[in-house]
Amino acid sequence: MRSRAWRVALAVVVVALMAVGLSFVPARTASQVAIPVSGTQSVVCPSQEPALLPVTVRATDTGPVTGRAIGASSTGPVTATGISATARPYFLSGSQSVAGTSHATSASGPDKGLWLASCSAPSSEQSFVGLVADQTHVVTLMITNPDPTEAVVDVAFYGAKGRITTQGSRGLKVLGNSTRPLGLAPLVNDEGPVTAVVEASQGRASTYALVESAKGSDWVSASGDAATVTTIAGVPGGTGARVLAVSNLSDRRATFSVDVLAGSESFTAAGADAVSIEPQSTVTVTLDAALRGEVAGLRITATQPVTAALWSTSAEGDLGVSPSRPAFKGSSIIPVTVGSVLVATNPGTEPATLTVTLLNGTSVVESQDVTVNPGTSTQVPMTTGTAAQLTTTSPDLRLTTLVTTLNGVTGLGIAAWGPGGPGAIDVTPTLEPTLA
Repeated sequence: MRSRAWRVALAVVVVALMAVGLSFVPARTASQVAIPVSGTQSVVCPSQEPALLPVTVRATDTGPVTGRAIGASSTGPVTATGISATARPYFLSGSQSVAGTSHATSASGPDKGLWLASCSAPSSEQSFVGLVADQTHVVTLMITNPDPTEAVVDVAFYGAKGRITTQGSRGLKVLGNSTRPLGLAPLVNDEGPVTAVVEASQGRASTYALVESAKGSDWVSASGDAATVTTIAGVPGGTGARVLAVSNLSDRRATFSVDVLAGSESFTAAGADAVSIEPQSTVTVTLDAALRGEVAGLRITATQPVTAALWSTSAEGDLGVSPSRPAFKGSSIIPVTVGSVLVATNPGTEPATLTVTLLNGTSVVESQDVTVNPGTSTQVPMTTGTAAQLTTTSPDLRLTTLVTTLNGVTGLGIAAWGPGGPGAIDVTPTLEPTLA
């Protein structure tokens, strides 16, 4: 018995000494590896009554994309060449690389001009900066719940004098697989430019703002999350109004400056080197002269987190809105609008590389690596193909599609992209000796 007890005690001591010894052995790091990411992604695309304005929805992905009109139960294939949409928003489902657009054109009538919008993923919060509801503009938030269960949203408004008290914009129930419109009039009529924040307290939603006026209509996409440095890509060139709307939703006063990121240089916009903005409010800055008619990007640097959107009109008065967006970093396949340009804006301090591969179906038409220098914007013409695969590892690059002629109609169409699908993530494994 004594011998057995001695052997057990010795074994315990040996194990303890091994554990202590291993604790002093440093962990080893293996080389970085890329792990493919799989999964599904869903996006919602805006649409209008086809009898008034025929809408085309297009979708691209690494594999097949299915879709359905909101309110419908059956799905069908959606391709890069597009399908004719109904009056209801359209729901697309694909892989992590899926992307979509919807567009419409009209050569005459009250909706004369064109609009182009990128489809957006449902989320718990979205912000729309610079909305104006008055005697000449009708603005409607189209709040879509693509899920089968009910969603509940609150909508808050922030104007030049701070948060606007409204009745009937909280606790809005949106039934599953349905869209609920919310008109800004009379909630915030004649308040000047305002920011609308749609926040889901239950479920999630995908929202767009439909702006209608005597000079046509346009769909406004949500701006990115507030940040102390926020970026807008895809500032249209040419003549027309260029008005930047900036929203400060924090509880502190802020000051911001605006840098123009042009083709070969960056410079501070005249009159926008130190703009003051009160807490929970929205201000506008006119940039017509500062932009000099160039296609460019904007970098807004603030002392408090802000979000922004640029409201532009073409020479004919057609409206287009460029929202601020997060960095694209990743890989996605987007529909190509032939005749458009992809604007890549780099607000960072290091050069950024973007790989653009034009596709016709699954066939590669051409591929190129585009370098975007710090503080500049580069235009990549979309000349052919049905889709473009966009890939970048840059933590700064922003991407937007600009089009000024579509189906023979002149106007202004803007589709902001990002963030891109993950495609693959880089992982650096660490080998712990104590777990060996």
